[in-house]
Amino acid sequence: MLTSKLIFGICTWGMALLVSIFLRLAGIIHPEPFYINHLLVWFLVFAPSTFLLIYFLFNRSFSVD
Repeated sequence: MLTSKLIFGICTWGMALLVSIFLRLAGIIHPEPFYINHLLVWFLVFAPSTFLLIYFLFNRSFSVD
């Protein structure tokens, strides 16, 4: 019997495998170094946690006890 943890683990590892394959193919197609946009890097690092913070704050303020 499949549990939700097992399904979540399989989906997570599957997505990581797809990202890894995509990055490998991108490296083969474009072997020169990429220009790094620092704003994009900061956005990718802090946007998910900021989004979750805002979501939980709004969810908490609108919840009924």
